[in-house]
Amino acid sequence: MPYKTTHNKLRDLYTASLDATLGSNQAAGEHVAIEADWLADLPNRYCWRCGVTTGLGSVTKRGCARCIDTKLPWDSLTRLAAYTHPVEPWILQMKFHKAWHWATWFADQLAQVIPPQHERNVVVPVPLHRLRRWRRGYDQAALIAKRLAAARDWPYAPILRRTRATQPQSRLHTQQQRRDNIRNAFACRPRDLTGWNVWLIDDVKTTGNTLGQCARLLRQHGANTTHVAVIAVADPLVITPPD
Repeated sequence: MPYKTTHNKLRDLYTASLDATLGSNQAAGEHVAIEADWLADLPNRYCWRCGVTTGLGSVTKRGCARCIDTKLPWDSLTRLAAYTHPVEPWILQMKFHKAWHWATWFADQLAQVIPPQHERNVVVPVPLHRLRRWRRGYDQAALIAKRLAAARDWPYAPILRRTRATQPQSRLHTQQQRRDNIRNAFACRPRDLTGWNVWLIDDVKTTGNTLGQCARLLRQHGANTTHVAVIAVADPLVITPPD
């Protein structure tokens, strides 16, 4: 299956510039060593279906009490932590303070905890809209996904795209508003994913609406299974992280 896509000159220039500064930006990330005693959550600390924090022994093969009767658009979810201290400020630095070296570190952590349970895996990031990517200077989910793919020696396939700009989900108060906001906001480039197990990558899962839209598209294009991998999950009743 061909995964190479054609980029316009502006995107090529942007990517080359980002790669050229990677070394200095990674050097700025040496302070991560200060958190060397931090460990990702063990799988028994959260629900393997919806990702919320759970008590020991409270998750079954059907999920946790919150999702056990809910049909989810993905097959499993792997996370590093709940969206709380100390991971919360690290994510905010990555997204809003140009500290995108965190994406490299987060990807390396995810590469260690994603279970090696399938063959023919491919890594797909949840995309930013081009205008937001331009303002931010990079797409953090794409950086995480690309590094993760290299670490696991899996293909990297940025085949999803946002078809229109949407409001940040964090500014919307109800589930219906969030669903309406992203309805038909994504598209998948014409790729045959038959026989492939897709790892869908994003930074934070809140309600799961965005991940759900993307997972359904991947299924429609033939994905054998779709697995979500995120840095953090915002537990119910926790303040919604900014987009």
